[in-house]
Amino acid sequence: MITNTENKKILYIDMDGVVANFEKGIKQYLPEWDSLTDEQKGEKTDEICGNATNFFLDLHPIEGAIDTIHKLSSIFETYFLSAAMWNVPQSYTEKRLWIEKHFGNSFRKRLILTHRKDLNIGDYLIDDRTAHGAGKFSGKHIHFGSEEFPDWSSVEKFLIN
Repeated sequence: MITNTENKKILYIDMDGVVANFEKGIKQYLPEWDSLTDEQKGEKTDEICGNATNFFLDLHPIEGAIDTIHKLSSIFETYFLSAAMWNVPQSYTEKRLWIEKHFGNSFRKRLILTHRKDLNIGDYLIDDRTAHGAGKFSGKHIHFGSEEFPDWSSVEKFLIN
């Protein structure tokens, strides 16, 4: 168990696909998203995110995310841990502004942008993928969207119990 000075366990939360509905945002620009190959998705993602004004800032929250994160933040030392898009510099700023837009000052200075999530030390990481080191995270990887953790309700039940 990793603890901070307040003796709270450390919880990291990914943004895209976990808190912000990235796929819904992409599908607004590319309705045929589901029929594309992974390679095509990669190419189109860079194109859409790089050209759309406020793409990341305008993403909708995933159902249950905001309320659950507020509850969890009273129990855990909570941070957002996200990988910004290297080829889309505005993604860095927009992710920070998205946090402010949806959480106000309650998460001020609690955003960490990295392409190596496994270098962060903590107890839990909620992430929808294993990329960027999430699969090698030293604490418990809560694989959001999986059969075990399909939604925020299941994540809340697991973490509070």
